[in-house]
Amino acid sequence: MASIAVTGAAGFLGRQLIRQLLSQSSMKIQGRTVTIDRITAIDLSVPAGCFDEDRVDVIEGDLADVIPADPELWRSVSAVFHLASAVSGECERDLNLGLQANLQTGISLGKALAATGSKPILVFASSLAVYGGTPDAPLPTCITDSVRPTPQNSYGAQKLMLETLYADLARRDAISVRTVRLMTVAVRPGRPNQAASGFLSGMIREPLAGEPSNIPVPLTLPVVLNRPSEAIHGLLQSVGFSDPEWGSPLGMNLPGLTLTVGAMREALEAYAGPAAVQKLTETPNPAICDIVAGWPAEFSSERAKRLGFHSTETFSAFIDEFLQTR
Repeated sequence: MASIAVTGAAGFLGRQLIRQLLSQSSMKIQGRTVTIDRITAIDLSVPAGCFDEDRVDVIEGDLADVIPADPELWRSVSAVFHLASAVSGECERDLNLGLQANLQTGISLGKALAATGSKPILVFASSLAVYGGTPDAPLPTCITDSVRPTPQNSYGAQKLMLETLYADLARRDAISVRTVRLMTVAVRPGRPNQAASGFLSGMIREPLAGEPSNIPVPLTLPVVLNRPSEAIHGLLQSVGFSDPEWGSPLGMNLPGLTLTVGAMREALEAYAGPAAVQKLTETPNPAICDIVAGWPAEFSSERAKRLGFHSTETFSAFIDEFLQTR
């Protein structure tokens, strides 16, 4: 029997992950197939009916307050999927918000799990934003598993600090950790959020709904993407490996699809015709461009491939998935 907790449960990925867990009666944890007994969904606010299932317990509240309020919760879980996070754009605008919502809360969660004595698995959704280049230490053309993360934005720095803490807790044998570095997840349904990369979903989602959307970066800019189902698969599959199979407690780069923003625009036109593309404007936003252009776009994720993770080969699959799930 397994009890699973998901932070950020009412967010897009959180809802998708819980739906996937509910669709299966069991899952593999460290090489053993176990029955999913309870799922605890934690978020600041959870819409009514979002998780209308007997196996799901909903806890509404700030995660920073939830963590110390219920020590028994953390003692009872087999795995925690930590998805709760302030996003890149808002972290860059408000340092204190990111430090509290991401770093301080993440530290509290790690300490609470380490204090249980039961060595639960913590699955941490990290990001490609942990990478960045400087004039004297530019990023290589292709990011391999051995490239050192040097974030150049607050969001990436906060993710990397948590990666390092969780790896140290794993070294001390206090927790098992599976840090999965997601690429930009697209195409997300719903309304735009404050992520710097949000336009990569909006430039497809809004025109398909007959609404305008702006592309704030050059069409020549390369980006790397994960489909939502790939991100969920990566997070869920990571729990199934034993610690020796998983290897380093440091982050694993999930394989993604590399293409230019212009190629995404062309794919939209191929799907929906010139009328959809006419909904797009191209007004530059230097702040967004500085963040997104600073992220790498080419990865060679040999560690992930060795574990059986693969990426989608065409962007048409991204649009197909969005149209099927929106």
